[in-house]
Amino acid sequence: MLGRWERTADEGTCVPVVERLPSWVRAEYENDTDVGALRRLTIQLHGPAEAEDQLQADVSTQEAEAPSLTDGPVAATRRLLADRWPRLENRYVKGRVSFNRAELSHGGRSAGLAISAFLYEAILKRARCRVRAHVQSEVLLTGGVSTDGTIRPVNEDSLPVKVRTAFFSSKARLVVPEGQLDTAQSARDALLEKFPHGRLDVVGVERLDELFYDRRLTEQQRIGWSRHTADRLRDRGKDIVLGTLVLGLLVVIGGLLYGPFDRDPALAQFQGATLLVENESGRAIEEIEVGRRLVRKIKKGSAKSPVAFADVVEDETRELFWGASLGENARMDVLRAKTAEADTFLWERPLRFEVDFPNKPEVENPAFGITDLEAEDLNRDGDPELYVLANHRPYFPSLLLQLCPTDGSVQQRYLHPGHLRSGIETADLMGGPAPELLVGGHSNALEDPVLAVLDPSNMAGHAPTQEGYGVGDVGLASHVAYLRFPSTALQEQRPTDYPMVWQVRPVPTANTLEIVTQDGRTPEGRTDRPRVISTLGYDLRPRSVGTDGHYDRMADSLVKRGILEGVPGPEDLQRYGAQIQYWTENGWSAMPTFASRHAAP
Repeated sequence: MLGRWERTADEGTCVPVVERLPSWVRAEYENDTDVGALRRLTIQLHGPAEAEDQLQADVSTQEAEAPSLTDGPVAATRRLLADRWPRLENRYVKGRVSFNRAELSHGGRSAGLAISAFLYEAILKRARCRVRAHVQSEVLLTGGVSTDGTIRPVNEDSLPVKVRTAFFSSKARLVVPEGQLDTAQSARDALLEKFPHGRLDVVGVERLDELFYDRRLTEQQRIGWSRHTADRLRDRGKDIVLGTLVLGLLVVIGGLLYGPFDRDPALAQFQGATLLVENESGRAIEEIEVGRRLVRKIKKGSAKSPVAFADVVEDETRELFWGASLGENARMDVLRAKTAEADTFLWERPLRFEVDFPNKPEVENPAFGITDLEAEDLNRDGDPELYVLANHRPYFPSLLLQLCPTDGSVQQRYLHPGHLRSGIETADLMGGPAPELLVGGHSNALEDPVLAVLDPSNMAGHAPTQEGYGVGDVGLASHVAYLRFPSTALQEQRPTDYPMVWQVRPVPTANTLEIVTQDGRTPEGRTDRPRVISTLGYDLRPRSVGTDGHYDRMADSLVKRGILEGVPGPEDLQRYGAQIQYWTENGWSAMPTFASRHAAP
């Protein structure tokens, strides 16, 4: 069975199928003999075709008299191209659709949607269109396709098996025909009753073009003008010299008309498999290959801002700092620095740091991955510092590092017994010349959401811990403040394993902080999280506590099921604010306070 769960190649996808078991197996088991699997599908285009698209399937079909497996998908794709890309009319292609385990036949037309989607993607890439489309890697597709682009239903008996196959795979979403959405969701919900930690979103589509308008399912990649022009010139063969001369003249004329090109990097975008570096006007300066898996991870929010800019060599342009991966794991386990358009790095630093938790031997692995980057002169000494928020892979510690941006050496490090996921924020709580650092997350030692407030000039050390999470020879950090947030009735009845501070939102105009904590687990296995939003003044006193829509809907659902007595109201939320605890460096206080070494503003 393990051989069936093959990982998807970048140029293909997996489609859920129902396997036809041998007769001797069906005879032995009267019920539930249907077995699902993921079958990898790839499309390769070999060249142009003259009169029509020619797409052959490297697999036999079980219906000898039925039309070709590719007829409907090819016609639907060509119709969509005609609507959205008129210049590709009559530019036909020939190619091949391949399935793994090609010796096995393929029945039905449920792979049609996947064939259409990936043929569309392949044609745009071959035609070197500047805007291209990609099906997200976590998406599975099942459904037939009519020549007009309508998504046709799959066999009703096979649908629950395909849902089950997707549910127990590594994929996050299953696309089904719109008319069968309720059936698929019912099958998914039945599985969630038995396996509440499972996760599968089921999405219904009615037409092929809907797939490319839904950013949960597909993404668009916009190729930079320089790369796009180079690709087009390369395709022109003997005209490339003339094209290069024309392009060079246009660059010279543009320089005379508009002045020198601004090469100071200021903006960054992740597209496709690249990091696109731009100046303040949004003009591309450089494209850096980082890998498609890393880009997907960033877009899903696993990393908040893995790029920073700062002028550290004093040449009036900023240097670029970004998270990258040493292998194909997309862990962002290395930090790189370079001058824009330079051929070599200023420096490269793998994020490998020894941490000592004597009672937790599993964290002896020194591997960390970047969660956030910030380059700024926060300690107000006249030179920028580089701040890196990094979480251990795969265990609990987190590090907030202050690095020298000229060589990547560590100047200070703050060790936390739990992942910090909020990103790096700053706010001037103390009214001094330098702002404070704010990072939030979960404390495994305390088993609660926490917020750490640190002085950039004196942040070295570790966070408060308890028995079992003792730290080796690292001393306790001198916190400006350290807050521990309680749980509501929702978390107590439907607990999430790691309640944490997900966002810290300073509001300088009001001298307040909005602290967003996850509180409770969504039972349907969706990605949305019920959240409590606490507004604190710069003196750390609670001003108000509220909840978001996900929290309210989940609480209402639990009330209807008799699990909660009532939806938490104003008095409950006021009590929540009063239960926030504050670290004094000698213990915990229920009174809003800064740590004992710091005076309140």
